[in-house]
Amino acid sequence: MPATGHGRPRGRGMRRIIVGFVLLVLGAALGLGSAWAGLNISLDRTATRVGAWQTPLDAGGTDRGLYTRAVVALGALLALSRSETIYFIARADDQGEPLRGNCTYELSGRDLPARWWSVTLYAGDHFLIANPEQRWSFNDANLAREADGSFRLTIARDQAPGNWLPSGTADRLVLLARLYNPQGTVATDPATAVLPTITRKACS
Repeated sequence: MPATGHGRPRGRGMRRIIVGFVLLVLGAALGLGSAWAGLNISLDRTATRVGAWQTPLDAGGTDRGLYTRAVVALGALLALSRSETIYFIARADDQGEPLRGNCTYELSGRDLPARWWSVTLYAGDHFLIANPEQRWSFNDANLAREADGSFRLTIARDQAPGNWLPSGTADRLVLLARLYNPQGTVATDPATAVLPTITRKACS
């Protein structure tokens, strides 16, 4: 009888440990989620918008704000100072709908106003998307253009003709346009930049 009695407190103690661990994990997950939500809200409020694209004006340099520093630390997307590079981020299409991996999108436009530029596709967690083609971006050197100098770029899970970025199995998508040594007034006023349109074609 004494042996049976000794086993019960030990079992209750183990359950408490397991419950405490689960609560700790849930708390950490909720904390990170709320942090990302706060950062996104901050960017939405302070960024300059050009169509579906937005750029935080304090990206890079020692004068960047607290929230932008946090985005750099977590996402590693805004590394260089604004005097060298302007970054435009798109998390939605031209209609304001979030970019989703199960949809096909077309980016259309002309060369971005910079000495060198690129457009890179990320998953919603800001990591590159695994794909057999090992293709994550296009730039002004490898992008195929139309006869009039314009370009069309397709984002889709299934292979598409021409310029194609595979969205793989990602759920949410993020686009990042980098403008290195931006030209003309774009460096002083990013709102004057002419950037590609983002049109949703179909969803599965």
